[in-house]
Amino acid sequence: DNDRTKVWDLIDAWMKSGIDEEDKAGLRERIRRFAFTGRGRRNPNDETQDRARTTYAKLEPSDPVVRHAWLFADHWIEFSIAEIVDEEIDHAEHVERIRQDRIAAMKDIWAERGFEGVTALLSRSRAADAVGHTVALIIAGADARVDFLRKCVSAADGIEERMDDCIGGFLLSIDDETREALLSEVIDSVDADKAVRLLRCAPFRQDTWQLLDRYGDGIRARYWQEVTPRWVRHNATELNELIDRLLEVKRPRAIFDTVRLDYARIETSRLKRLIFDVGTVDLEPEGHHQLKSYHISEALSALDGRPGVTPDEMAQLEFMHIGGLEYRKHGIPNLERRIAGSPISFVQALVLAFKRRDDGADPPEWLVQDPERRDGISSSAYELLRRVNRIPGTAEDGRIDAGKLYAWVTEARRLCAEYGRAKVGDEYIGQFLSRSPVDDDSWPCLPVCEAMERIASLDMGRGFITGTHNARGMTTRAIEEGGAQERDLAAKYRRWAELRRVDYPYVGSVLEDIASDYDRQAAREDDEAKVEARLGY
Repeated sequence: DNDRTKVWDLIDAWMKSGIDEEDKAGLRERIRRFAFTGRGRRNPNDETQDRARTTYAKLEPSDPVVRHAWLFADHWIEFSIAEIVDEEIDHAEHVERIRQDRIAAMKDIWAERGFEGVTALLSRSRAADAVGHTVALIIAGADARVDFLRKCVSAADGIEERMDDCIGGFLLSIDDETREALLSEVIDSVDADKAVRLLRCAPFRQDTWQLLDRYGDGIRARYWQEVTPRWVRHNATELNELIDRLLEVKRPRAIFDTVRLDYARIETSRLKRLIFDVGTVDLEPEGHHQLKSYHISEALSALDGRPGVTPDEMAQLEFMHIGGLEYRKHGIPNLERRIAGSPISFVQALVLAFKRRDDGADPPEWLVQDPERRDGISSSAYELLRRVNRIPGTAEDGRIDAGKLYAWVTEARRLCAEYGRAKVGDEYIGQFLSRSPVDDDSWPCLPVCEAMERIASLDMGRGFITGTHNARGMTTRAIEEGGAQERDLAAKYRRWAELRRVDYPYVGSVLEDIASDYDRQAAREDDEAKVEARLGY
């Protein structure tokens, strides 16, 4: 409190030093936000509040653009400290008060500086559409509106993007019938570039597209290639049209970004094609309409199970987007069913991911000739093999049929040998089998034990061990904990080995190997903890 007078004296001295209008406006806004308090209103004789009011009036810039720029600095204008602390906050009242203040301010700017004042205001604003909206409220005459839009589409002074937003706000504030007549008159009087620019700024709705159809193919094609689609609550007809038009000009990412809340309402064939094209068509500029894995997952879930969509089609789409579906709700259920039900599909994935170990040749139809696509598809196939969790022979209720599992494994091994991938095939079959559920407090379950025991492949056992260790994932441990976690795991797997050893000696030996691995890891962790203790970590 004792320093307040000193602060106001410093401000008075500063105001006499030839400050510019922008600095005046900046300090004036700080006074509005933080110096006018509720205490001052309750005590009108408060000296500091009197100084604040006086200084606020003295700081008023003479330029109307600078004076009112704070009202258009952003979409949301912050409350003053008095409104926050001393009043029950009424957001609706605040918004209406700002709206009225903006209208009065724009009248002031337009009266003194006209269109040039609007462009000057846009250079200071992060709410260009609010500028356009307010201009529409103060310019009532048709001729004046036409003149304003002509000047807007001719503007090329480094603020084109903000000017486009301003046009968009202006047009959105006018009723449909008036807007159509206004757009028609302006478009008929400007060149094609300006016409396309004006249409791009119009509401992204069917009434704009119907107006667009009055003009030539050149303008219509450029519009759909250049327009930035905006989400609004489109009806079904609009949804279908915007999808068809943007797919025609190869802009699937733009569609995906626009319809992300409407997947369930999109007609099936269009949604199917959209998901396919967004994974295969890459002609849109880098950084525009970034594709989010969450939206891919949501779109696939909206499509899955619809009439006219086969499991094989879903599996293809899941494979196309597999890199973004990990940890997502949809996942790859159709791909997993396909691999678990078809040994040949498993071998095709191996062919895409790994080279042959012999001099034979793979079927040409399985190979990817395009070198740019080959690496991506190979990575996707590797990802698929890593992530499949469904064990062959698994029914919808989760039970595993031992006969079907063994038949799948036998056929898969035969095909792997035929196509020169016997070793890697056995390793991945072992990894699949390591995803077995627990069976009556023992593991792996009996159907898996029977399949492994009948084959007793060394490489399959190695894959089973690898899959088991990979399933553990990341670990954390306390300081100086050592290998306690690993000793617990070794004990668990050794107990399971004892339970399985009599009936399934091969399986028991694989489980014992896993336990021994954890014994070695526990010893390493113990040594690491001792070293860290000695070094004082």
